[in-house]
Amino acid sequence: MDTAVLAPTGLNKQIFFIEANGDSVSIRTKGKSPMSKIDTGIVKYHFEIGAGKENFNWK
Repeated sequence: MDTAVLAPTGLNKQIFFIEANGDSVSIRTKGKSPMSKIDTGIVKYHFEIGAGKENFNWK
């Protein structure tokens, strides 16, 4: 979570939510911005770096 929160985003806003249930993790953004999909990708990448891809599955 720490690496995801520190991730730079396209508009420098942290408007995402990460939810975990066991080893399943999902991410969603709040609202619709022109950069939502790009920001989601950036945050997912940083989450994977911090958590280790082998330790969870995207839902």
